[in-house]
Formats: sequence, C-alpha cells, structure tokens
Amino acid sequence: MRIHPNDRTLGKLVARTASLGGRRVLLHLVECDDCRRRLGEILAWSGPRESPEVPWTPRAYSAMLDRLVEASAEAGHPLSRQQVEAPVLVAELLLHPARRRRVLLRNSQRFRSWPLAELLLDRSREEAFEDPAQAESLARLGLEVVANLDEAEHGKALIADLEARGLAYLANALRMRSDLNTSEVTFADAEAALQRGTADPLEAARILDLKSSLRRDQQRFGEAMDLLARAILYYEQVGERDRVAKAHVSRATVKRDAGDPRAAIDLLKDAMPSIQASEDPRVILCARHNLAVWCTDLERFMEARRVFRDSEPLYDRFPDPWTQRRRAWVEGRILHGLGQLDAAEDRLAWAQRGFVEQEIAYDAALVSLDLAAVYAAQKRGADLKRLAEEMVPIFRARDIHREALAALAFFRHAVEMETATAALVQHLLDFLRRARHNPGLRFEQPEG
Repeated sequence: MRIHPNDRTLGKLVARTASLGGRRVLLHLVECDDCRRRLGEILAWSGPRESPEVPWTPRAYSAMLDRLVEASAEAGHPLSRQQVEAPVLVAELLLHPARRRRVLLRNSQRFRSWPLAELLLDRSREEAFEDPAQAESLARLGLEVVANLDEAEHGKALIADLEARGLAYLANALRMRSDLNTSEVTFADAEAALQRGTADPLEAARILDLKSSLRRDQQRFGEAMDLLARAILYYEQVGERDRVAKAHVSRATVKRDAGDPRAAIDLLKDAMPSIQASEDPRVILCARHNLAVWCTDLERFMEARRVFRDSEPLYDRFPDPWTQRRRAWVEGRILHGLGQLDAAEDRLAWAQRGFVEQEIAYDAALVSLDLAAVYAAQKRGADLKRLAEEMVPIFRARDIHREALAALAFFRHAVEMETATAALVQHLLDFLRRARHNPGLRFEQPEG
C-alpha cells in the first residue's frame, strides 16, 4: 500500500464498508482516537507483542472486535464477528511473505473463515484490471482459505460454489496477464467445481461472463457473444440489473473488437434501456463513453459530441484520474474531428501526460498518436519530434506487443525523416486500435 492511498482507493474502502452496513463504524473510527489507535495496532499485528502504550494481548484484540460487532448492530446492520475480522485478517496476511501466508492459512483456525475467503476473492476481482499479478495472488490465497473451510459447517456444495468463483477470478487474472492457456485450463476447473455445487445461477453467470473475455482475447468472438447472452439470462433470472447492464456493454465491446463498430453502436443503443435501468452510474457512464468513442472512430463527430455533452454530468461524478484522462481523450478526438485544433491539443496533451506518468503504455501510445495527428495537420515538425522523444518510455513497457512496437518504431523513423503526414499517423492509429486485442495482427508499412 502506498503511504497515502489515492481518492479512488479510499472510495472503494468506504463503498465496501458501507455495503456491509459499516458506515457508522467508519464514522466512529474517524472520531474516536482510542479506536483508531487500537485498529492501527490490529492492522500491524503479526503475533502477541507488547506496545509501549497498551499491552497487546489476545484479550485486547478480542475486545476490539466485540466493540466493532456491537457498533454494527447499533447501526441496524449487524455483522458477524468473522465479517468484522476479515479485513483485519487480509491486512495481516499481506504483511507476510508468500510462504508465511501459506503456513498461517494451513495452521491457524482464525483463517478458516468464509467471510475471509469471500473478501480475498472480491479483492482479486477488484484488482484484476489495475494489478493482475496482485489479483492472481489474492485469488490463490482465497482458494487456499476455501480449501480449509469446514464441510460440516458450510456443506460441500456451497464450498464448491465458492471454489468455482475463486477459480473463475483466478482464470481472469491469468487472462489479464496474457497467460491464455493456463486461463483456459482454470476456467475448465471452475466449471467442474460448479458442477459439484448448488447450480447457483449467479455463480454460473459469473463464470460465463468472465470466460467471454477469454474468448474475446482469443479472437473467438462468436463464442464470446454466446457466453454473454447466456450470462444475461442468468443475471436476469436472479434480478442482477447492474450485471445485466455490464454484460450488454461487454457484448457491444466484443462486436467492436471483432471489427464491426457500427454493429457495436447499434447493440449499445438497443440495450440502452436495460443499461439505464442499472443503479450503477459507472456502468451507464461506461456505455455512454464507449458510444462516444465508437462514433468518433467512425468520424460521426456531431453525434459523438451530442453523446459526450449529455454525459458530462456523469463524468463529473467520477473525479478519479482514470475516468478524467479518458474523458479528456475522447473530447480531444471529437474536437480534432470538428476542426478545433487548439482545444483538441490541450485536452489530448493533458491525457497523454497522465497516461505516460501512470505507465499505462498502450493508452499512452494511442493518445500520443492522436496528438501527433493534430501536430501533423498543422505541419508542426518540431512538436512531432518532441512528442516522439516523450514516447521513448513506452518502448520499454511490457504490455506493448511486438507488432505494436513495430508500428511505433515506424512512426519515430518517419518523424526523424520528416515524412510523418496526417495520413500516415491515421494509418498507424487504425492499426494500433485493431491490434490492441489481436497481437497476431501483422503491421504492414504503408506504401509510398
């Protein structure tokens, strides 16, 4: 953990705690010096020890947990002792090296907890996009906890359901790390665990949903669409409107990745009533943002501007850098398409700096070329050369595949030779967008 977590991380913590009924507990911790001190001792604890202020004993630890359980009951959303203790156990586990974690999970009764397993798996799902390696580690920890759960207490079938979920999250993390073969095998293991479970439709839908992403990365787009259609039926069966909305967005994205942005736009528009019914504003924003981006890809700039302007109140609700950089990026592309080059440069340059600083390499490469297109349209050779130099760190990034690197190297050479025209930059942009999820796509140097 960084010394100071960013707003997005803190927001996730608050949302997670509130969803468990712990909002009042958090408010109490903010106001109570004694509880904050005791919680800090718990998070740092890796065994009985003496504090210079308070003797640290199992009794003190137990008393702290009892107070948190009581506070949750007073708030009207009672939590079990295991639910209260789970975040503390996660923090304690992550203080230790990997080998020590496995020893703790095997030998300590405290870690044989259903809420702990669920929390580790939830953390894995949340981390998959930003840190796939950490997501894999958390999923494996969660699965070790699942393996040690008491069958007499929970039942074999329910444990199998949770194992299926953990294996699906592990498979997704492996996919995000580009280990598609192991991901395939792990999804098969998840499906086998599901067969031993309760046939819970929500667990089945989770696997179908995540497996569709693997099929998309494998360029098996028809199968990805079928998996998502089946997941939507399950989600609708259990009333998961937010997940239905996300799956509709995913189906449109599969169409776009398959090279049919027009069909993607049509799918998204058809699904918009279901998406708007979601209670998750992030899902609605994702759909509308994608619609604006895909209209821009097709040079439907007036339509893209209407969608973007209608979405601005939603963008305002998410001030995190991830959202705001992408907001600036699509706005800059729309402004460029409408001929407002100075304004486009301002928005694209701001987005580009952020992606480079955050080491989001592929997005940094794409937005750099969008900015290059603005410079090329104005025949600003010196700015193109400066931009090409700023892109050097991108060439060392691990998530830029060989063919994409070949395209970027060709761009740098063209800039050095002063032959980087607007048409050339657009050719490279088109290739990089198509190649993002298709590393096997060969880069062909443009003729002439």
